[in-house]
Amino acid sequence: MKQKKIEQQALMVGIVVNIVMVVAGFFVFFLTGLKAMFLDASFTVISVLSGAVAAYLSKKTVRVSERFPNGMFALEPIYAICKSIFTICLLLFSFLDVLQVAITYFVHGEGERLSFGPVIIYQIASVAVCLGLVAYYRMRNRSIGNASMMLKAESNGTWIDGMISLGIGIVAVLLFFLPTGTPFDFLHYTGDFFITTIIVVLTVKEPFIVLRDAFVELIGGTHDDEETSALVERSVAEHLPENIEMEKIHVFKTGMNYDVDILSAVPKVRCRLSGWSLRAMQLSTR
Repeated sequence: MKQKKIEQQALMVGIVVNIVMVVAGFFVFFLTGLKAMFLDASFTVISVLSGAVAAYLSKKTVRVSERFPNGMFALEPIYAICKSIFTICLLLFSFLDVLQVAITYFVHGEGERLSFGPVIIYQIASVAVCLGLVAYYRMRNRSIGNASMMLKAESNGTWIDGMISLGIGIVAVLLFFLPTGTPFDFLHYTGDFFITTIIVVLTVKEPFIVLRDAFVELIGGTHDDEETSALVERSVAEHLPENIEMEKIHVFKTGMNYDVDILSAVPKVRCRLSGWSLRAMQLSTR
């Protein structure tokens, strides 16, 4: 299946790139102790692990057997749901962690001055790599009609990772030039809190969107992409028997598997859309 090969190649590229970023990220974290850097590196670890799981599922879901004659495509939205929930939990944990540090400083006046060290150089490279990888994921997904929920989830996670890096980099530059003894001196101790909070607020919406779309697929909701619907209508019109007049089409997507319900004036016609190309292998009337 050509679509699956494209998906698997894109996932493998992401794994290799993210492994390099994990090593660099934790190196900078251990040098600086910056909690926002821990959040950044942790997201990259998630990308590596989830990419490996996605690559495995990409090969597994398309296989058919006597027990699963239509493949196991439902594993793809399940994967996206699990990753989205894990991402949301990590964002929440990171926020609560830095919130505790900020409360300790503002209430008790205790805290450690932030050290950014090589953070700025790392973040410039990290943002460039993340944005490049997001563009690559989306380009490969568009080449298969945005059919891959797993590439969508990986693109979403990498985008959040890039925004985390961008936020850390911007604040690191601002604090680097902020002199000591000003009314904003507290930022040298609590800047980590403000960085992480802004990142969480700006990015928490993304995993919820993936979670919603994956849940719709899993429970059998209709696919509402206009481009996909137009392609289905054209393809179905070419394969329908002449005596059947098409009234309405419902497209159901589960991973890379498509089911199409065609409602006509007489009987109901059902056919299966596999991958991205319509195949009238199971076209029948009932």
